[in-house]
Amino acid sequence: MHTAEYGFGSKISTEGDVFSYGVIILEMLTGKRPTDEMFKDGLTLYKFVEKSFPQKIEEILDPRIVPGYRGEGEDAGSNSDREPMVAMSCIIKLMELGLLCSADTPKDRPTMQDIYNEVIAIKESFPALQG
Repeated sequence: MHTAEYGFGSKISTEGDVFSYGVIILEMLTGKRPTDEMFKDGLTLYKFVEKSFPQKIEEILDPRIVPGYRGEGEDAGSNSDREPMVAMSCIIKLMELGLLCSADTPKDRPTMQDIYNEVIAIKESFPALQG
């Protein structure tokens, strides 16, 4: 677990901030915390997401993120069939950003400017969800 970057006295850095941002993204999308009891014996939140990305992402995605994606809820099928797919496309991009930000090696993480640019690109893809 990389909370040691700040939790155990490492000096504050932009790379540490990027790491924390990535972990928050992964937490939000999976509904799991890095301290979840399922993460033991070498399994981490990062590895949990990485092994399912992108083909099996719906298996680890918090079902509250895209209600009806798996045919759940009242609205499944009643709205445009495209909406859940557009939402999933945005979620995959966000999940990828979370993985990039929480890479083991700080030099492999994107810069804050790269993160900003990617978040803006993802945000701009959401108007398609508004119909």
